[in-house]
Amino acid sequence: MVTDRHAVKSIEQIHIKHVRHFYRSIAAINIALAEIHKKLEDQVNKQSYRLVTEYINQFISYTSVWNVKFAYNLESPEVAMLQIFHLDYILEQESPSRFICERSAFEELKEKFFQLDAFKIEHIQLRKQKI
Repeated sequence: MVTDRHAVKSIEQIHIKHVRHFYRSIAAINIALAEIHKKLEDQVNKQSYRLVTEYINQFISYTSVWNVKFAYNLESPEVAMLQIFHLDYILEQESPSRFICERSAFEELKEKFFQLDAFKIEHIQLRKQKI
């Protein structure tokens, strides 16, 4: 009986550690994506991306995609996915010769996000189609 309790407690601790790591990773990705947004904000015509930005802002609490903050947003995989969609859209529209450093950093972050397996591929594709 004592061994069972110990095993259950160990499994709980491992699970809690995994969950904490997941949300810390999401927060790090969201912060890095927000920094890329801030770098692009002054250099792009935000008015031309107004419709996409308004759609995405519906899902971000108390702030905008251009200035993501608050722990609830930073730890949200949904916000990370939406920031990726927003940046993806902007970088597709801009000239390939612009934002070279930002593009490479963005690709790395996108890869890290998809490695976390926060969402199924079908969910991501369905969400991207709505945008």
